[in-house]
Amino acid sequence: MIYGKLIDGKAIVPVIFRLYTQPDFSLDFVIDTGFNDHLTLPPQAVSAMNLPLYSSTSARLADGREALLSIHLATIVWDSIEKIVPILASGYKPLLGTALMEGYHLEIDFEDNGLVSLEKISPKRSLLLCSATFSAIIT
Repeated sequence: MIYGKLIDGKAIVPVIFRLYTQPDFSLDFVIDTGFNDHLTLPPQAVSAMNLPLYSSTSARLADGREALLSIHLATIVWDSIEKIVPILASGYKPLLGTALMEGYHLEIDFEDNGLVSLEKISPKRSLLLCSATFSAIIT
């Protein structure tokens, strides 16, 4: 289970980074359900963390512009599991996208300092949700 807070109307959760050159550290990320990849970090942060370049890609930004973005790799600890994930070097604030939340249930209490939680969806719960959705469709 991953916990965060709602601050100024933004759902924020911590992500733990595991880099070879320093002890683990945490950065706060804004959940962006309109972003379908893993994580973004400002280019200055990517540089400071010395993240290895993996590739580059063209992307359409939220303002509609096309941009060529570099993709870097980082090891994170997500829900107590170590993962290597792509990081897009873009923008001015860290964003967490839906690819990293795949298989999780997101819940947000929309009030000042409200609870934000991401809970792994168990196979049993996933099946129940699918059954309930199917039942609603056919009735």
